[in-house]
Amino acid sequence: MRSITSLGLRCRYSNFRVKLFSIIDISKSMYRYFLILITGLALLRAQESSVISVGVVDFQAEGISDLEVRTLTQRFTSELNNTARAILFDREVLNNQITSAGLTVAGCKTPECILTNIGNELGAQFIITGSISKNGDRYALAAVLTDVVTQKAERVLSTDYRGPVDGMITELEIMAWEIMDLEPPESLVTKRKGKTKKKIKKPNTKSSLGALARATAVPGWGHFYLDQNSRGLMFMSAEVVALATGYFAYMNYSRAYDNVDRYWGFYKESTDHTELQNYKTRTLEAEQTMLDNNNLLTVAFRAAAAIHLVNMLDAYMTEIVQKPLGSSATVGFNLDPISHQPQLRLTIALD
Repeated sequence: MRSITSLGLRCRYSNFRVKLFSIIDISKSMYRYFLILITGLALLRAQESSVISVGVVDFQAEGISDLEVRTLTQRFTSELNNTARAILFDREVLNNQITSAGLTVAGCKTPECILTNIGNELGAQFIITGSISKNGDRYALAAVLTDVVTQKAERVLSTDYRGPVDGMITELEIMAWEIMDLEPPESLVTKRKGKTKKKIKKPNTKSSLGALARATAVPGWGHFYLDQNSRGLMFMSAEVVALATGYFAYMNYSRAYDNVDRYWGFYKESTDHTELQNYKTRTLEAEQTMLDNNNLLTVAFRAAAAIHLVNMLDAYMTEIVQKPLGSSATVGFNLDPISHQPQLRLTIALD
């Protein structure tokens, strides 16, 4: 009796263990899927975020000392952090990367030098380079925001300032907001002094005139320029169909025209009554074919012209949605500047 009872208990225990391990395996699988889901959502969130990672390179100096320009660069960086739109890349790490590449920090302050020598090792999406020059009470400030991946300038700012030093510092802090495409706070604007001339360029900013020029050259190109790919494909396909229809109509018209000349010549030379009737019928048929294709040719090219015009107007009037900075950021492997080991970087903006 006891053996039977023990056997039953062992069986139930074994079944319990099997079920328990099955539950654990299922839980592990669900956990893996959960991690994959969370990672995917994090990647999407990071792609959509307006926060970008930025490395600030010490500005170039002219007419002021290196110590002063480093201090001013630090003021610019501090204000850049106040915008809450930038995750700042450690400047010491950046400087170490420059020196590790066999360069000097003072001699490598341009986007070309930085990206050519250490572009693949940078852990930031963008870099900011600039310059500060002084001539009496005149200051020339410049800053450039460059995409590390595309190596193209996204923002180019220049400010000519005349006035006291504290007013120049205010202008430098305002530039930190403007280079992030943000309006500076009122507390900064009210501190402005002296006279200022400012230029802000966005080389990669798309415009309605740019879309119109492209749409005028090639139907659909303006829409592709504005990332309206489906509409661009629609206009381009419609234009191709209209032009192809016109082309084939013209070819048929030319053949029919030649047939009219040939059959009319045979008709004039023939003396047989049956042949005369045959050539007359063929001439009339060819003439009708010629007229039909002429009408089709006219309709096709009018349609092509109308499509081209509508394509131009639509491209010009399409609302332009500028992509935020960092929207094209990707996740990949980078070389860690401290450990010199490859690692997968994933940045999630907590805004």
